[in-house]
Amino acid sequence: MQWAIFIAFLAKTIKSAAVFIFGSTGEAITEKSGHLNMGIPGIMCMGAMGGLLGERIYISSVPATAPLNGFMILFMPIIFAMLFAALGGLIFAFFTVTLKCNHNVTGLTLTTFGVGLSAYFIGLINTDRMGKDVGLAVQSLFSGTWDKNDFFGNVFLSQSFFTYLAIIVAVVAAIILSRTRIGLNLRACGENPAAADAAGINVDLYRYLATIIGAAIAGLGGITFELDVLKGYFNARDAIDAFGWLSLSLVIFSMWKPSVCIGASFIFGALQQIGDYLPSSSNAQKQAFLLLPYVFTIIVLIITSLFNSKNTQPPAGLGVTYFREDR
Repeated sequence: MQWAIFIAFLAKTIKSAAVFIFGSTGEAITEKSGHLNMGIPGIMCMGAMGGLLGERIYISSVPATAPLNGFMILFMPIIFAMLFAALGGLIFAFFTVTLKCNHNVTGLTLTTFGVGLSAYFIGLINTDRMGKDVGLAVQSLFSGTWDKNDFFGNVFLSQSFFTYLAIIVAVVAAIILSRTRIGLNLRACGENPAAADAAGINVDLYRYLATIIGAAIAGLGGITFELDVLKGYFNARDAIDAFGWLSLSLVIFSMWKPSVCIGASFIFGALQQIGDYLPSSSNAQKQAFLLLPYVFTIIVLIITSLFNSKNTQPPAGLGVTYFREDR
């Protein structure tokens, strides 16, 4: 692989990694509360749909001859993506916390709903100015033109706002979960909800908030995929659900730690892109590379089960519906 191609590969890897960081960080927060939200693929699709709708609303308000505002190009899709994804998280929390429904069934149903809904409505969104104007505005946070052999500029300074935001969100989530009382209470709800309840912690409230916030963060992965990875040239076939399923496995791969999700996301991003940059790779080989993240996840599961360390295991109450009257 030539040096310029290798640099392009790393730059594209980081773009894909940002999608994984949002998805896995959001799901890690949710699972730390004890909720297994398999609706993340659908929620990421809802985030993509909401973000594109927000972008369309802003573009429609600007005359065709007027330039688009760089801040609004980012602000509108971020807000709408988080709102739509948070709505998906609220639906999941309502069914699993209030109605005590099965986590797996509810999550899979939400994924089916979110993927179908977004595929339909994204196909109806007007794409005028999305690719040319929005795509160019989103692409790079730092202005500048770098030579194709410039490693630092192309890899670290050519990324969009979404990439840097993803890393910041993951770091902040890791600090809150591991070093604050809120994080301690949240982890208590996931490990032993009955003991947390006896200690005066509102388990239902923490699980509601963790699920909604986690979904909102995951929704940012959807709009990152549409506006950054696809550069604004989207269509109904470019579903984000594949990234959502990989984000679920990435949470296991990173052992439920948002800080580890960052490095693991780069690995998954590289595996997503490497098939396109190997000169002799056929379509079958490219598809084989896409399977590697799942294989790596299985290997991590086997290794962690052999060590049987508490730090590598999921929350003890993960996926278990909490009935307060059983306490």
